[in-house]
Amino acid sequence: MEDSQYRLKFLERKTSSRFSNNDLLGICALTGVGLSTLSLIIQGFLFFSYNSLAKRPVPTLVQLASGDSISVTQLGSKERTPEVLMTFTSRALSMLMSWSGTLPGEGENASQTEDSGVEIKVEGRQEKVTIPTYQASFALSEDFRKEFLQELAKLTPEGIFSGITKVIFVPLDIQKPIQIEPGKWKISVVSNLLVFDQSDIAGRAIPFNKDVFLQAVEVPNYQPHLSGIALAVQQMRSSGVEIYAIRDLVREDLK
Repeated sequence: MEDSQYRLKFLERKTSSRFSNNDLLGICALTGVGLSTLSLIIQGFLFFSYNSLAKRPVPTLVQLASGDSISVTQLGSKERTPEVLMTFTSRALSMLMSWSGTLPGEGENASQTEDSGVEIKVEGRQEKVTIPTYQASFALSEDFRKEFLQELAKLTPEGIFSGITKVIFVPLDIQKPIQIEPGKWKISVVSNLLVFDQSDIAGRAIPFNKDVFLQAVEVPNYQPHLSGIALAVQQMRSSGVEIYAIRDLVREDLK
């Protein structure tokens, strides 16, 4: 009997767990430390990867949907380079203030076509501006555009649309922009409007000296197959700038 009890106790010792509770707690603790260490290593790797990516120079060459490649500069949403502002101002004024009565044809050997103009209602009557002037007016802010178009319609000679008269904007000095506040600038422009007609082939110069006020706007998304007004809006606002006022330039007297 005693021998049987001894054998049963021996078997109980043989089938008992190999690990105590303390051993299991130790294994869990080591596993947790190992996983934490691995997590720290992965996070450190990701941190250095992101840091390296952030320090990488911004690409300076971007390919457009049209296939053209352009150089780019990293700027804030309300920042524009002086070159962009000056080029935009010169181009916009040239289109607004040059009136020839003809439109360039499409294609290398295409002939010019007659500019029939765009009618603008002024004080109850219909006046006209040239088509390029109307297209360029989308470079103006919406609250300024209507008023300025009406003034141009009153100034545009009737002889423009019959080919008798031509007016050409000639910039003499486009000064560097002065920042008024973030996203707004003033550019002083010294220029002439050369007027040609049948009675004065040599032309006469009319001073056109203005302070042009600009503000940053959102650049429209490029669409490759636009036409008409939609295309004009895209082209004139592609610089991310608009003109919100034009005032007479006050020049200091020479001493």
